[in-house]
Amino acid sequence: MPDTYDQGKDLTGFWTAVLQGDTKAYAVIHGHLHPELYRYAFAMLNAEELAEDAVQEVFIRIWYRKEKIGTLNSVRAFFFTAVRRQALNQLRGLRSLQILPPGEPDIAFSPEDILIAQEDQQERKRQLSRYLNQLPARQREVIYLRFYEELPYTEIAEIMQVNYQSVINLAHKAITQLRGLMGHIPLWWLVFVYLP
Repeated sequence: MPDTYDQGKDLTGFWTAVLQGDTKAYAVIHGHLHPELYRYAFAMLNAEELAEDAVQEVFIRIWYRKEKIGTLNSVRAFFFTAVRRQALNQLRGLRSLQILPPGEPDIAFSPEDILIAQEDQQERKRQLSRYLNQLPARQREVIYLRFYEELPYTEIAEIMQVNYQSVINLAHKAITQLRGLMGHIPLWWLVFVYLP
C-alpha cells in the first residue's frame, strides 16, 4: 500500500489497512478527510470548537469501532455521514439546553465561500451568496455537499440518509429556485459556480 493518498483514488485501500490495525493508514485518512469534514461540521454548527470536537469525536469513535464497521463502499461518504450525525446530536443537545432554537442545521453561505471564474464579479458573488441563503436548509445542504465538497449525488444521499432521487429533486429545486431568483442569468453560469 502506498504511504500517501493519491487524489485520483479512493481511500478504500487505506481503510482495509485500518481494519488490520494500521495506525499510519488511519493517519492518511485523517489527514485527507479532516479539512473537508471540519468545513462541513463548521457550516452546520457555526462554531470552530464545536466543529473540531465533532470531527475528532467521529475519528476517535470510528477507530475504536472499526471491526464492527467492517468493509466500506465509500470511506468518504461514511465519514461525512458520521460527522453529520455527530453535528446533529450536538445541535440537539444545545437545543435541549435551550442554547439554540429548534430546527434543522442551517448551512449559511458567505461571499467568501463562493468563487466565480472571473475576479471582477464581486457583485455577482454577493448576489449569489444572498440567493443561496434564501434556499431551504436541505437544498442548501445538497448544494454545499455537491459543489463545495464535490461529492457525487449517491454519496450525498447516503450522508443525508435520503434516497438518491430525493437528492436529485432537492438539487433540481435549488437550481430552479436560483434561476428564478437570479432572473436573466443563464443556466451555464450556474454550472460554472464553484465553491472553494
